[in-house]
Amino acid sequence: MKSFIFVCLMIFSRLYHGGSTVLSCKDNTSNSPMLLLKQYLLCNYDIDVRPIDDHRNVTSVVFGMNIQHFSVNEMASTLDLHVWTKMMWTDRLLTWTPSEFGGIDMIRIMSDELWVPDITLQSASNMGVDIHMPRTLCFVYTTRVLCVPTMVYTTYCQSDHTWWPYDTLNCTLQFSSWAYPNTDIHIRPMAIEIKNEVVMEKNPQWDLVNITMSQVVADSKFGMGFNSKLISYHILLKRYASMNSAAYITVAIVLSTMTLTVLWLEPKSLERIILANMNFILHLICLQDMEWNLPFNGARLPKLLTFYEHSLMLATLSLILTSILRHLQELTVDAPLWVSSASISILKSRVGQIFLMSILDPKVSAEMELNADDTTNLVSIQKKESTWSCCSSNKYAYKLSKESI
Repeated sequence: MKSFIFVCLMIFSRLYHGGSTVLSCKDNTSNSPMLLLKQYLLCNYDIDVRPIDDHRNVTSVVFGMNIQHFSVNEMASTLDLHVWTKMMWTDRLLTWTPSEFGGIDMIRIMSDELWVPDITLQSASNMGVDIHMPRTLCFVYTTRVLCVPTMVYTTYCQSDHTWWPYDTLNCTLQFSSWAYPNTDIHIRPMAIEIKNEVVMEKNPQWDLVNITMSQVVADSKFGMGFNSKLISYHILLKRYASMNSAAYITVAIVLSTMTLTVLWLEPKSLERIILANMNFILHLICLQDMEWNLPFNGARLPKLLTFYEHSLMLATLSLILTSILRHLQELTVDAPLWVSSASISILKSRVGQIFLMSILDPKVSAEMELNADDTTNLVSIQKKESTWSCCSSNKYAYKLSKESI
């Protein structure tokens, strides 16, 4: 008997609470039209079920982004994009007659109380995958829903340091529905134009050059025989002209001038050996500094780094050549005959004549040309001074020409 009474009480309680729920859901006695409308729309609303009349119907979703600001991690080669994501879709369950609710034709409802398309970033990211929209306020018109959540998308980029410090980054953001096929959710992307894009905060180092959009139907990640529409935004970033460009390019010009000056000075002069050593040390310092500033990624070597490497080779060669020439000028023994003959042959060549015209006065050059074939005075030169000293000096041609006269 007690069991029967207990069962009857449970059934009565269940019916009572169920009836009160239906009463509070459908027959609310509140005087607020907005509250009545919200309760009317969300009564028995399931946020996990796609809101359609027929499961064969497609839900069309308009998708777009409004970029607010972005940041670049050069070492990780990643882009953090802070955007306002715009999504608008049709919800057949959110329909009402405005005249029955005080003329209200729009209501604001939080996104976690509605069914929301699971459009998610599909490209590689170090932030994981979050298929849920952040809690935000959505605008609901009759059968139309508009949500603009604030999102942060992180993706990997391809670095091109060929023209560093004017290098570029090519980043791609790929969006698609996480679980729905193309026959359930049809994404209609909105193109982003740079000239119409209002970026709230400019990046001090990178310029947003271009954004292009493409779309393709790809196989689902679940491998269940259905396809999803994949929307790709290709973003091109270019570095602004910075202190690095002014510093490294100016220093490159100065170091090249120093290398040429070292080769122009007299080998025996103290200025040449000092300048050659300074030139070599400054090249090493610049390369060490570039090592700290250059990112350790990218498929191509920066041309500026290649230029500094070649310039360092020339600086090293000029330093070695200076040391050798200074040592030769201190020798007291005579050079082999073939060295002297080679020097004469070079001076008699067309290149040697141009060299003579640049270092000798016209009178001596003319006399040198008249006596170019006469090498009998070479022995007298060797007797007066070491031929090693003559061959290693810029004044050798001048002395040789005077002896020939």
